[in-house]
Parts: sequence; C-alpha cells; structure tokens
Amino acid sequence: MPSSAVGVAPHRRRPHGLRAWIPPQHGVWAMLLLPYLSGLQYGRCWLDLPLLIMWLSGWLFTHHALLGVKTSRWARYMPQMAAYASLSAVCAVPVFVVRPALLGFVPAFVVLFAVNVVAARIGQDRATGNGIASVTMASLMAMIVPATAGEPFTDGLPAALITWLYLVGTVVYVKTMIRERGSGLHYGVSVAYHAVALGVSAAVNVWFLIPFTWLLARAVVLARHRIRVIVVGLTEVTTSVALLGTIVAVL
Repeated sequence: MPSSAVGVAPHRRRPHGLRAWIPPQHGVWAMLLLPYLSGLQYGRCWLDLPLLIMWLSGWLFTHHALLGVKTSRWARYMPQMAAYASLSAVCAVPVFVVRPALLGFVPAFVVLFAVNVVAARIGQDRATGNGIASVTMASLMAMIVPATAGEPFTDGLPAALITWLYLVGTVVYVKTMIRERGSGLHYGVSVAYHAVALGVSAAVNVWFLIPFTWLLARAVVLARHRIRVIVVGLTEVTTSVALLGTIVAVL
C-alpha cells in the first residue's frame, strides 16, 4: 500500500529500532484495515491470512520505497524494502495461484502507485491528490477480499464506496486540523465534501446517515478548535470502528 493518507513522514533524523521498520503513523492502520475487515463479511477462506500479510507488508515496502524516492537515500531503506518485499511476495504466491483473477486489480494499483511515486519525487507527498490515491488503493481491498474467497468482487462494492467516502473525508479533514489549520479554503472544501458524502452514503443505505452525520459535524465543529494531534488520531480510530460496525450491520 503506497504511502499513507497524509503522505510520507519526514525523516530529519535517522530512525532507530522499531521506528526504522514501522512508521510512526498510527492512523494509517485504520486506513489499511477498515476496507479489509469490511470485505470479510462477503466471504472468507484460508487465503485471507496470506492476503492480509501481503497487504500490510506490501504497504510497508512501498512506504520505505517512497522514502527512497523522496530522499534518494536508497541504502538507508534497502533492508526494510528487501524484507517487506520478500514477505509480501511469498504471501502473494498462494493468493494469485489460487485466485489468478485477482491480477485484474493490478493495473489500478500500478496507476495509483505511480501517483504516489511522482508526488514523492516532486515533494508533494502530502498533497490531497496523493492522499486520495492512497486511500483509493486501500478501499479496493473491500472488493479484493470477497474475490479472494471466490465470491464476485462486486459484492464488496458498497463497502468499498463507503470506506472510500470516509477515508477521502479523513484526508481533507485532517488537513484542516493540522497542516492547513485556519485555512478558510480547506475548511470550506472539507465541509462541502462531507455534506456530499452524507448524501451519497444515504443513497447506499439510509442507516449511514448516522455515522456520516457525525463525520459532517466533526468537520464543521472540531476544525474550529485547537485539538492535540493524538486526540485527532484517537477520534479517527474510534470513528473507524463505529463505521465498520455500521457496514457489517447494514450491508
């Protein structure tokens, strides 16, 4: 999974220990797991475990690869890249051997990852468009999971759409809370987006009015207050869990 929704973390100092292998971007795990877990309700099989490991290790590989693109310090990130690429490749073998139709998703990932690469190269890895490319890849997992179980990938389309609406909203909302705090333009874009997302989600299922009304309210109200980054992150984790519960209950 290339990059996080908020871009590649800056590395002014060389990280050591676990931080050199696991990026300190806690909110990204909700982005990676929400669509995957949403897709499990449409079909499960033994391939789910190697798929999950392939997915997470693949994202960790691309995270370090994008840092290499951004900084040109390939030697610093080569151990992580080699380890995560190897793990992802090993887990990919049974997944694609048993379900070769999953290769049909590869072109979409290639195109979206190319957006991440270009953004990292020109120093725009934290741009909104780059974040949207990343969360779009994550949302595809809601369709990949049922396809891995031998079910039609279209079964997961509603969950993919709902998770995409939420994750794109998180990209624009978090900017109003941190990097673009106080920007009237970003605030207006965030509120307008969440209003549209509320209507689209209700068209999928009326019960989504509940979580998406909260998402609109937090975009309107919380962005007007100075809130610690850790609180912003914990709020998004809680919201992700609640949204997952709604997806499982109504889709």
